Amino acid sequence: MKRKFLGVCVLLAFLFGCGTVPIPGPHEEQALNFVVMGDNRPANVFRPEQPYIYHKVVEKTVALDPVLILNTGDLVLGYDAYSQEKADKEFDDFEKATAQIREKDIPLYITMGNHYGYTEFAREAFTKRYKNKQTGTLYYSVDVKNCHFIVLCSELENEASQITGKQLEWLKGDLKRAEGKHIFIILHRPLYPKIKHLKDSLNKYPEKRDELAGLFKQYKVDMVFVGHVHVYNFSVVGGLNQIIAGGSGAPLAGNLNDGAFNHFFHVIVNGDNIDYRLIPLQNEVGLAIQLMKEGRVQGTLSLAEKAVAAFPDHPMPHIIAAAGYKSTGRTLEYNAEIIKLVSILGSEEEVFFRLGEFCLNVKRLDLSDFYLSKALAMDNDSFNVWYHYAQLKTEQKQYPAALEMYKKALPLTVNEHFKQDIRKKIDKIGKLM
Repeated sequence: MKRKFLGVCVLLAFLFGCGTVPIPGPHEEQALNFVVMGDNRPANVFRPEQPYIYHKVVEKTVALDPVLILNTGDLVLGYDAYSQEKADKEFDDFEKATAQIREKDIPLYITMGNHYGYTEFAREAFTKRYKNKQTGTLYYSVDVKNCHFIVLCSELENEASQITGKQLEWLKGDLKRAEGKHIFIILHRPLYPKIKHLKDSLNKYPEKRDELAGLFKQYKVDMVFVGHVHVYNFSVVGGLNQIIAGGSGAPLAGNLNDGAFNHFFHVIVNGDNIDYRLIPLQNEVGLAIQLMKEGRVQGTLSLAEKAVAAFPDHPMPHIIAAAGYKSTGRTLEYNAEIIKLVSILGSEEEVFFRLGEFCLNVKRLDLSDFYLSKALAMDNDSFNVWYHYAQLKTEQKQYPAALEMYKKALPLTVNEHFKQDIRKKIDKIGKLM
């Protein structure tokens, strides 16, 4: 009988980092080990770079020297990809952040996430890059030693939130061919969602979901890895094992008790034994943002400085540090951070906008006003600045100014999501005046 071990030492590793996470020793040299990560997309269009924590996930993963990596999907935002150039840039940014994996020639298998389905350009860019080269499809399988890995697609056109049609028929044959091996499945949307996405996962079509689950149980699938929900969760439903591993960078869902912490999985297969090791990661940037919201600036700076040392070319640690130094009057350090940010982001205007956006997010409204006004003086036609300045004025209850700023922002974007959002905000402010 196959034995399963789910190693979940969450609290200590979450608080103190992962320096003591065991790496396979000499007695496991013949074992197969792989990693599961994913849902690492940026938080929003105003922070378009890959999240700080994803860089940390990549670094820790490469150190484990896995034979392959499975990614649960949602690498990029996608919904703002209104041109092929923009879509390509988003995936280029992902690949740049993933360079260590590519340089080590570690095979990386990525299931399609729902964020690539928002525009035809994002879908085309993902399909071109990550479809299987042999089959030309977004669903396929890979054999390594005594393990069989199946990559499914829950985002096929006109088949979202389901595994059906040609893909289901292919899956039935593939599972039959894999009998006797350890079988691992990866797809984006869960069969059994938790915390969020309770109505747009595979349970949207319960009969089809149950048919799929029955198929997995019939062929004794060892584990189904999914994402979509930005948490860690392990469940057993009717004898089927599912791990939600959606914590590699996208905004977390719920709270710590819900599994809302950054993580990835390291899985070691040794004969009939399968060891599932949950690897939690401390996110210095996320913690620093929370401390800044609480007004604990010294603690914020300590974490920001640690993050800067770890990944010196990522903008977010420098943005947090600059805001902290400005708040505490540390002029020399502040000026150095501004210079560094200009070299990373390319212009003073972008630096001041990003600082204004960050200070608005952490409720440092006076500082946000200071930075957004500087950015606006450099570009009076910036949608980003007008949009956030309107939010700032709303926070300050300066409703007439907010209304005018939203009206200035509206014609400056082609993004329908933002157009609808602005119209709703204009209506809401009108009722407050």
